[in-house]
This record gives sequence, structure tokens and C-alpha cells, in this order.
Amino acid sequence: MKPTFRIVLILVVVVLMLPIQACKFKDIDLKLFVIAMGIDVSEKSPDKLSVTLKIAIPQGDPKTSDEKVEILTQEAVSIAEAIREAKSRVDKEIDFGHCKAILFGEAYARKDLRGGTDWALRRRDIQLLNFIGIAKPSAKEVLTVQPPTERIPANSILLALSKDGTESPFIVNIYLYNLYRRLQEKGWDPVLPVIEFQTDDEFLINKIYLLDKKKIQVLLTPEETRLFNLLTTKDLKTNFSFRYQGDKMDYNVEHSKSNYKIQSNVKDKSSIDYKINITAELEENQQELPMNKTTLEKISVAASEEMNQQVEALLKKIQKSHLDPIGWGLRYEATHWNNSTEMKEWTEMYPKLDFKVHASIKIHYSGMLN
Repeated sequence: MKPTFRIVLILVVVVLMLPIQACKFKDIDLKLFVIAMGIDVSEKSPDKLSVTLKIAIPQGDPKTSDEKVEILTQEAVSIAEAIREAKSRVDKEIDFGHCKAILFGEAYARKDLRGGTDWALRRRDIQLLNFIGIAKPSAKEVLTVQPPTERIPANSILLALSKDGTESPFIVNIYLYNLYRRLQEKGWDPVLPVIEFQTDDEFLINKIYLLDKKKIQVLLTPEETRLFNLLTTKDLKTNFSFRYQGDKMDYNVEHSKSNYKIQSNVKDKSSIDYKINITAELEENQQELPMNKTTLEKISVAASEEMNQQVEALLKKIQKSHLDPIGWGLRYEATHWNNSTEMKEWTEMYPKLDFKVHASIKIHYSGMLN
């Protein structure tokens, strides 16, 4: 290699390396990891927000179950300002890279939760797979709950909302990206699970809120929440109660499937027809009837009729709220080609719709006792 060419090559390499700067990454022992956060309306001033951070403090031995947790609450006029002010109260950098749950306090969600959603979406270190929920009565109280079974900070809420732990038929798991899509999408409204504070070591998740494009509107009861999950989830793991000859019975769902069809061909007689197919086994028989094929067929019919009534009542309640948490409007828009008039047609049609529910429940097994 000629000396002149070698000098030129060295100069080029030096010039290319000039923009390279030292890495600003901080060591793990200089960080505080936010596992979950909550947003409430300030109790002192309605114009301010109260942001609560549940922070996991890293320990030397990962096998130890003695995990340290810090609850940091800061009030400010905005979420961003609250985070900045909270940083001045700790000695390490607050990191949101491991934040897996964002809870909106009930009072905050009654006003407008779009601000909190927008902030979370814009933060580069917050994942779109965060679980979202409504905390009752406040996010701060729910985040302070530490069940005795919790070995990792805030892990009990994450296991419940993700269904990686408990598989409750009363829980709906909603991610941040899913909430944002429903807030923006025409013909599909958001739903969020409700996490209620019970005691210092217990919370309860068995209801959901129906929202419009801005705030919470309608609270579904636990039984309505279970039926909602039946309509939106395949093979829901649950049981249902019904009455046969005046006595209560319970059946355990083995397989379930729900689908619907929007019938809009006949003028002024539009409807949504639901078909629900359930295969189940008898789980509790308070009547102690002897079970045979004929009896199983009779109780299957009784269970189907009661299911029809319950689902129809839920659908009418949703219709009365003028909300669309299942996405009927989105389905109508996707299957009708009327240029820009589909949603206008759907808006006029929706309040007049009839609901026809046909549940087919087959109880084919009477349990160990026949």
C-alpha cells in the first residue's frame, strides 16, 4: 500500500469516527424501575392530576422473595410535569421500560382519559402492550395493595389482567394499543376492566366499564361481564347457573362459540341475530335428580332458554347506552359498500335494531355421579 493512500485512508476513518459519542446508558444500579403507574384527579385541586408510580427497587439476589417497593405520588398540572417533579425526589433515574400496567382512577376516567392515553402513547419507553384498567376508588389505593401471594412488585395485577395467572371469566384484558384503536375507530367503543380496592392485601376484578370516545359511561355487573366475555371470547372457561323445576343447577362450560349476523335487508326490520353454541357438563345438582339421556336433554333446553333471556337483556342494555363495545358498527361498515354513508346508516339503524338470540346448550355429561 502506498504511503499517500495509507494517510488518506487513516484521515477518512478519523473523520468518520468524529460523530461517534460515548454511550449515555446508565447502569442498572442507577435506575428505579416503574412496574405500574396510576393517574388520578388531585383531591386538593380539581385542576391538577395525581400521578402514582409503583417502583421496584433492584436487589442483589434475584432468588430472594424480599422485594422492596416504593410508592411515589406527585401532583402537577400535567402528567409530564408530575414525572419531572418526581425525579427531583429520588436519587436514581426513573425508568418506564418495565412498566406493564397503567390504571386510571375512576374520577379521572369520568372526566376524560384521552390525555393519559395520549401521554402513554407518545412516551418512547412505554410499551403499547401495557394493560389498562379503571381503578376504584382511586389508582393510588389500588397500587398500594400487596397480596401475600405477591413475590414481585405489582405482579398480582399483571397476572390477573393478563390471565397468565388466574383465568377468571370476569376479566377483560385490554392493551394500550387496543384502547387507542377503539378511541379512534368508528363503530367500536372501548371497554376497560375495573380493579376495586378491598383491603390492604386484596383487590377485586369482576366488572367492566363501557366507554364512549372520551370517558366511562356504563358499568356492567359481574354477571353481565361474564356474558359479555361469552359473546367475545371463544371457549370461555366458566360456569353458568340456571333453574330447572324451581331448583338451581350449575353447568361447567367445556367449549363455547358465539357469532352474529346483521340482518339489514328488510326495511325497518333490521336485527342482529346471535348464535351461541355451548358444550357443557353438569357441575352441581341441588335437586339430586337421577340423570339419564332424557333428563340431560330437558335441562339443556331449560339452560338454553334462560341463556337466551339473559343475553338479550344484556344486548338491549348496551343498545340503550348508545355504545358499541362489540364492534357491530365496524362490521356493518366493513360489509356494506355505500361509500361514505355506511356509518350514517348505521347510526340511524342502531337504536331501532331487534336482537334475536338462539343459544344451543348441550349438557352431555352428568359428572362422576349419574
